[in-house]
Amino acid sequence: MKDADKKALDLDRKKLSLKTMYFNRYLFVRYLSAGFFFINLYWLIALFLVQGKTIFIPALLILGILPAVFEQAKLYSTPKNVTPRTTGYYWLQLIVNVGLLLATFTPLFHRLFPFMKQGINGRAFIVAALLIGCFLCLWIQHRLRDISSNHDKHYQRIKQYEKSLYL
Repeated sequence: MKDADKKALDLDRKKLSLKTMYFNRYLFVRYLSAGFFFINLYWLIALFLVQGKTIFIPALLILGILPAVFEQAKLYSTPKNVTPRTTGYYWLQLIVNVGLLLATFTPLFHRLFPFMKQGINGRAFIVAALLIGCFLCLWIQHRLRDISSNHDKHYQRIKQYEKSLYL
């Protein structure tokens, strides 16, 4: 292999590693998005199986996450800091979680979660799950804000790596 070919290959590897590093800034966001997608999908299926009347809520959340998923996938080919669809989805999920949390203490609980035990244990499980979901949505919003303003730890590492590459 010629020396010029080796240098070109090495430069391509460095550029690919930088591209991957920028993409990995959103790694936890992608994992959490997948988690919310499947939680909402399982809720939709459970409501469908018991012929629940509130099936539109998880369906709305599943439809709401699709633009965010496409936006996350597109980040590999076109890296950017601002992700409005992902941010919007997590606000939607947070608002729905808060609404569901409030409805848990009303007779609406039977309509929203007809597959759950109607006693204190069923309500406690749902309250815990919704609170965890709310905190995760808020944490992701904070993370997205840090990424958009380049205040995340990954960005600092990327800049140090770029300096070492002399690019």
